Amino acid sequence: MSDKSRFHMLLSKWIDDELSVEEFVELQEILEQDPGARESFTDQLLLDSMLSDELGQESLTALVDLVSETPNARSVEAQNTVMQTERPRSAGSNRRTLLRAVGGLIAAASVVGLVFAWLFQGERAVFAGADRIVEAAMHTHSEPIERVYVVQVERGDDPINRIELPRDVRVSTQGDRFWVSMNGHRRWAWGRDQQGSIWITLGPDRAVYVAPDEMGIPLRYIGDLYTLNLETLLNSFLKYCRLDRTVGPTGTDVITAVPRPLWRGRPLKRAVIEVDRESKAIRKLTLERQFPDEERCVVTFTLVESRLAEDATYSPQGHLTEPYRIFTQSTPIGERHQMVLEWFGKIAERWIVTSTKTYQ
Repeated sequence: MSDKSRFHMLLSKWIDDELSVEEFVELQEILEQDPGARESFTDQLLLDSMLSDELGQESLTALVDLVSETPNARSVEAQNTVMQTERPRSAGSNRRTLLRAVGGLIAAASVVGLVFAWLFQGERAVFAGADRIVEAAMHTHSEPIERVYVVQVERGDDPINRIELPRDVRVSTQGDRFWVSMNGHRRWAWGRDQQGSIWITLGPDRAVYVAPDEMGIPLRYIGDLYTLNLETLLNSFLKYCRLDRTVGPTGTDVITAVPRPLWRGRPLKRAVIEVDRESKAIRKLTLERQFPDEERCVVTFTLVESRLAEDATYSPQGHLTEPYRIFTQSTPIGERHQMVLEWFGKIAERWIVTSTKTYQ
C-alpha cells in the first residue's frame, strides 16, 4: 500500500473512531512529516460542518493555522487562541483510553501534535457535545423528580409469539428506578427489584413476585419491553454507542445512539433521545430493539408529566391498600400462578412457568 493510500485509510479510520493506539501514533507521525497530509487533514476539518458550528469561526481558523507548514506570528497567536478555548470534556471511552496510552507522546509532540491531541481529547466537538447532553440528562434524571412517559409500541405484522399488549401504558421513572401502570383488560401496576424479579399488583390488596427463572415468555417480553432504568440506559449509550447530535424541535437537541461493533449482540439496534435544552430532561426516547423470538420493535416513551417522586410507588406497597398481602417466592409457585390467572384470566396462562416445561 502506498504512503498516500495508507494515510487516507488512517484518516478514514480516525473519522469512524476505529484507530488503534499504533495507528494513532502512525497517523500523528505522517502529519508531522508530510505537508500534503497536513493539508488534507485541514480540509477534513473544514468539511466537517458540525465541527465548524461547535468551535466557531475564530477557533477553527486557529486550528488551520496550527497545521500550516511554516510557523509565523499568526501561528503563535492561533496556538494561544486554541489553548484558551474551553476544551470539551472527553466523550468516548475508546478515545480516552487512546489518550492515556499515548499521553507521553502527545506531551512531547510538535505543534501539529498539540492540535491532534486537542482534537482527540475532545473526540471532535460534535461527539463531545453529544456526550455532554447525555451526561446532563443523567444528572437531571437523578434528581428527586418523577417523570411519567406514555409508551407507544410498534411491532411487525407477524411476530413469532403474538402477545397482547394494553394500549394505555405509562412508565414512571426517577434515576434508575421505574414502575409501570398498565390499563387494558385490567388496571394493574408492576415493577422490578434489584434482583430482576417482577412484582405485580392484583387488585387493591394483593401483589405477587415472580423471579427471573419463573417467568414465561410473555411476562419476560413485557418486562424487557417496558423496563426503563434511565441511569443504566444513558450510561450504556455513553460507553457502548456512537453518539451524533442534531438540532430537534424548538428548544431540543436530538441524540442518535448506535451500538459500536462489540455491543451489537444486544437487543438495542438504535436509540433516538430528544432532550429539552433548558431542563435537560428527556422529552422523548425511541428505542429500536430486537428481542429473542420476536420481530424488531420500536418503543417510544413520550414525557407527559413531572412530579415529586414518592419512594413507596417503586414497590408494591405503594399501590396497595391496608390490609394487604404480598406473596413472594416463599409462596409455592403454583399458588402464585393461580392468583395471577384469577385476576387476569387466560391471557396470563403462560406468564409463569410452573414446572420444568417451558412454554414456546
